[in-house]
Amino acid sequence: MQNTATRQQRRAAAEIFPLLCVAGAVAATPFRDRLTDVLLLLSTVLFAVICRYSRRYLDGDPGQGRFYGWLCATGSCVFALILAQNLLLFALAWLATSLSLHQLLQFYPDRPGALLAARKKFLISRLGDCALAGALILTYRVFGTWDFATLFAAAGKLRAGGEIPAGVSLAACLLAFAAMLKSAQFPFHSWLPDTMETPTPVSALMHAGIINAGGILVIRLSPIVSLSPLALAALAAVGAFTALFGSVVALTQASVKRCLAFSTVAQMGFMMLECGLGAFHLALLHLVAHSLYKAYSFLSSGSVVATEPARAERAPGAAALIAGLSPAALVWLANMERFHEPVLSGIFFLGLAQLLWGAGRGWRALTGVLTGACIAVLYFGLEAAAAAVVAPVHVPQNQLLEGAILAAFLVTAVVQSQLPRIRQKEAAGTFYIHARNGFYFNTLANRVTMALWPVRHTERSFL
Repeated sequence: MQNTATRQQRRAAAEIFPLLCVAGAVAATPFRDRLTDVLLLLSTVLFAVICRYSRRYLDGDPGQGRFYGWLCATGSCVFALILAQNLLLFALAWLATSLSLHQLLQFYPDRPGALLAARKKFLISRLGDCALAGALILTYRVFGTWDFATLFAAAGKLRAGGEIPAGVSLAACLLAFAAMLKSAQFPFHSWLPDTMETPTPVSALMHAGIINAGGILVIRLSPIVSLSPLALAALAAVGAFTALFGSVVALTQASVKRCLAFSTVAQMGFMMLECGLGAFHLALLHLVAHSLYKAYSFLSSGSVVATEPARAERAPGAAALIAGLSPAALVWLANMERFHEPVLSGIFFLGLAQLLWGAGRGWRALTGVLTGACIAVLYFGLEAAAAAVVAPVHVPQNQLLEGAILAAFLVTAVVQSQLPRIRQKEAAGTFYIHARNGFYFNTLANRVTMALWPVRHTERSFL
């Protein structure tokens, strides 16, 4: 009876903890901006749902109390990261979030795979911490403060003056590098798909929340990051490649969770691409949508086996492609001034076409066009709302880079549309095997991790 009462008390505490944290945070932080409010609301909803889900998932587990302790600690660090009003507190919360998550990743210490993934993530995160620490030092040397409001005002003056000190450019590059490491960008991505040994609530928390810390860093410090064309170009190039790489590998995964993990890698890459092109408001919109979608996907991943088998895939014909592109063309004609960024505009059209190119013919095609138009209108409405939270930044166009990115997305979309036919080719079998193994970057990362921090099968952790 005493054990049952103790478990019930832990459950109740885990459910009310997010609300208490947010209430205290709101009371202690009177001066907040819209970005903080959006992120705080999002993290509160996600954390409350994950805590409630954990009640049944870990019911009766001997480590339930330890799990809830580290889960609450991780949630507190995330709230501190969101509410930080200066760069020093942000960096401390960034570090604390990683260290507390490390304990959740090795929740089952008798599983060598879990320990290897946790240690691989730990090493990569410490490299990101070093980059953030370097940016911290450079920022203080140039601006003499870490307060966000003061930093952003000084960055605005530098932008107006036109002369950017070398220290600011280097700090922006270090911030971009730290964000890419935190967001599992290529080639530092392999730790994310390998963390499936951890409990499902941790996967949901990590893929729907903590993985967004890199995006939060770039969006929050966009006035500084946008001062460096090199940092923006690096975010765009690496993000675009990571998005394409992750999407291709995700299509070949047989495991539901690994498929979702590589999908997260791709989504984080696209978020970095949006930031690199100056569309920080779209990155925020992407962050919110992806968090809600991925939390639901992981928490419901166990029920996939009970669903009906997917219908056979069919490569679309010309009529289906027209059904997908028509609504995009209609919205483009009606809102031409909104498409100030050609790359994101082209990718939006391709995404809408992919969504609707299986509509069919006749009335189904017309229904697809109307559905696409509604989706486009909804998208532009949400884009306007996001722009009111985070202002987009005009970035000088790099036609070579932007053309290469758009061409790569176009080729990938065509290949994905023709997968049913490509799979019938013998040559596709070899590529499929390589893609399913992530082109062996994971194997290389595991070897490096084992050399630096080996995992022994007899190891046990008492934390």
